[in-house]
Amino acid sequence: MMTKYRVSTSEVSTFLTCKQRWMYAHHPSYNLEPRTLGEALSRGVIGHEALEKYYKAVKDGPSEAAARKLTQDYVVSEALKNLTVGDAAKAEMLTSLGVIVTEYFEQAKYLLKEYNIGGVESLITAPLPGCDEIEFAGRVDVALEVKSGPYKGEIVPYDHKFCYNFWSDIPLLMNPQINNYVWAFREKGYRSRKGIINMLRHRDNAQERFKQHEVVTNSDLRGTFIMNHVQAAKQIVELKKHPKVGLDEGVTRSSSKFNCEYCPFARLCYTEASGEDSSTMVKAEFRKNSYGYDSELDVA
Repeated sequence: MMTKYRVSTSEVSTFLTCKQRWMYAHHPSYNLEPRTLGEALSRGVIGHEALEKYYKAVKDGPSEAAARKLTQDYVVSEALKNLTVGDAAKAEMLTSLGVIVTEYFEQAKYLLKEYNIGGVESLITAPLPGCDEIEFAGRVDVALEVKSGPYKGEIVPYDHKFCYNFWSDIPLLMNPQINNYVWAFREKGYRSRKGIINMLRHRDNAQERFKQHEVVTNSDLRGTFIMNHVQAAKQIVELKKHPKVGLDEGVTRSSSKFNCEYCPFARLCYTEASGEDSSTMVKAEFRKNSYGYDSELDVA
C-alpha cells in the first residue's frame, strides 16, 4: 500500500522560510518542539485552544453563556498554573489574554447570527494535483456555514491570528491559507468561495482590538497558491524519504535577523552549525512534536 504524505500550508510556509527550521520541526529525524514555549507562542497556542473550546461549546453545549464561562475558566486555570510554577510574566500575559478573549465574545457575536458552526479544528484533506502520494492537509480553526440567503450552505473557513498589530494589506493578499482551505473544501464537494481571517490584537494601547478580514478567492488565485503548494510539497516529501537530511540534500539555513530572532530552534541551529554535540540540548530543551502532521509552533 502506498504511503500517503500530508502537507499543510504552515509546513510549506516554514519550508520556504527556512529549510533548517523545517527540518527541526517536521523531518522524522528531528520532529521537535520546545518543552517550554515563550510568551508569544504560548499566547497563540492557548488563545487558539480557548477559542476552540468556545466554538465547540457553542456548537454542542447548552448556551453561548455556558461556552463563555467554560472558555474563561480555561484561560484563568492556565494563568494560575503558570503563577504556581513561578512564571509571573506568562501568568500576567494569560490574564490579559483572558480579557481580550472576553471582549472578543461581544465583538464577534454577530457571527453566530449569520453562520452555523459547521466544525471546529476540523481536519480537511484532499489529493494534490498530479501527486499520487501527497495530500493537502489543513486543520481549519472554525468552518462557518452560511445560515440563509443566496449563499445558504456555503462553507467559510475562519482562521484565528493573535497579533501585536493587524496584518497589513499585502500580507493579507499574499497569504495562501484561506485560498488553500477553500480549494480543499471545493475538492471535497462543498460550496465555498471566501474565508475570514480573525485578528485579535494584544498590544496594550491598541484602540481597536479585533478585525475580521474577509478573503474572497477566485479560481486563478486558488490555482496559483495550490500549485505553489504542490511544488514545495514534492520537495518536502522527497526529503522525508531520507532517514537524515542536511546541506548535501539542500537543507539550508536562511540566516537573517528576521528569520532567526524569534525562531525557537535558533540556539540548537547555532550549536550544530558550530560543530558541537547537540544531543544533550535536544533531550533537555525539546520534545517530540505533539501536533500530528503539523507543528503547534505554526498556529499563531
